Amino acid sequence: MGAREFGWGLFSGAAIGLTLAVLFAPQSGEETREQLASAADDLRESATTVLNQARESINEATTKLEGALGLQERRIRRKMDELKAELAKYSEEASEA
Repeated sequence: MGAREFGWGLFSGAAIGLTLAVLFAPQSGEETREQLASAADDLRESATTVLNQARESINEATTKLEGALGLQERRIRRKMDELKAELAKYSEEASEA
């Protein structure tokens, strides 16, 4: 499960739980408002955590991708240098013949 799906699941679950809590709350309006405020704070903290985890995952993936691309670039440059050397060798042999 990706961070995005987890985040949506977390958000959906919190919203459903909050709605049910309001509908079936046996306490006064003041207590309900305090619970709603607390639940909203918890939801905000959870969303922040999910976003931070997603950022970290993206940064890690970017770093890995940059490393892989750098490795491929070095391999390609090395192969191009080898091909240039072979081409120069054949060109030299052709001009001597």
